[in-house]
Amino acid sequence: MIAKTYKQSGIRSLIILDSTEPHFVQTRLEGDLSKTLFLISSKSGSTIETNSHLSLILERLASQALDHRDHIIVITDPGSPLAHTAQENGWRVVLGDPQVGGRFSALSAFGLLPATLIGVDPANLIDDAAEMIATIHEPAVRIATHLAKHRYLYFVDTKGSLPGLADWIEQLIAESTGKNGNGLLPIALESTSPFNTAEKVDLSTIIDAPLGAQFILWEWVTALLGYIYGVDPFDQPDVQATKTRTLEVLGSAAEASSNSALTPIEELPLTIETHLKGREFLAICAFLDPMRDEKVTTLRDRLEKVFQVPVAFGWGPRFLHSTGQFHKGGPKSGVFISLTIDSDDALPVPGKDFDFARLIRAQAEGDRRALVESGSPVISVHLRGPAEIEKLLSLFA
Repeated sequence: MIAKTYKQSGIRSLIILDSTEPHFVQTRLEGDLSKTLFLISSKSGSTIETNSHLSLILERLASQALDHRDHIIVITDPGSPLAHTAQENGWRVVLGDPQVGGRFSALSAFGLLPATLIGVDPANLIDDAAEMIATIHEPAVRIATHLAKHRYLYFVDTKGSLPGLADWIEQLIAESTGKNGNGLLPIALESTSPFNTAEKVDLSTIIDAPLGAQFILWEWVTALLGYIYGVDPFDQPDVQATKTRTLEVLGSAAEASSNSALTPIEELPLTIETHLKGREFLAICAFLDPMRDEKVTTLRDRLEKVFQVPVAFGWGPRFLHSTGQFHKGGPKSGVFISLTIDSDDALPVPGKDFDFARLIRAQAEGDRRALVESGSPVISVHLRGPAEIEKLLSLFA
């Protein structure tokens, strides 16, 4: 979000590696890495995605005879496993504040260090946030009070002045409030549609403020929403459920999805209609390549047009650390469509007995098990390749 906002300032290229889909990982790490600096960022220092990426990065650097000490900086909390690994390997380490949760970390080392390294002056963000603090009470209370009247809201930036803010707010609010059967599900949109079935919040008009001010404002709004909903906005108790189930699947000799009742593509419309009875929203959980398979995002509007309910979309495994908390801890009113895909490139995880293809399928299966255990229906669809995305979309033309 920071990189997109300041893209006109001649900043360095920023690549986000937040997926375990093997084709996506492969394309992010191919080519000459001699001019690439890797920021290995994890508060806990034990996230399976980050650790798997790190293993592959080290292998790729070694294959190009590059000294890993010149190409890796670690951002983590004090005393984490990653902090110890960094010390053992001689990597530069920047320690975060363990009292600040991950989704509240935009104005901490986790957000400001990458911003600084790509050429953004962090003082601008901090100064703007400080100015907002002086007058934050009235707008924060007003916005939180309005939002709390809703269960589902679309967030969109129609002017495009704050690209990515809706996605950030989606994680911030969903993971903070979706617990104890309560909470608000924000749905980030790039543009509005005549078929949208919930109220829209236009971020370009709700308050006129620069990015640093927006950060601190929405963090206050989220804390106030926690008070209104009667939940702790600073924990994420149900995120661990998927992590635990994923490790169970990886530890099994069986295929990751062997116990899943896969729904044939052609049966998906009727299956959705059957499960939606008595429920209020759909969520697409796409464990696909966010670049190659980007067209699948159009499924969101198509489903909303056909079924006339709010439809959320999340790329797996990224959404597991954001809206995934709301999926399991929030109101039991959703139907979840889990999409997985065959991969031509297994892409081994160095030092592990699994590859990235098995890892992402295990994450999808782990999420399915956690959702079912929480009382929610899951429709699992496996695509035999990118070509089947067209077949999937054609069902809801």
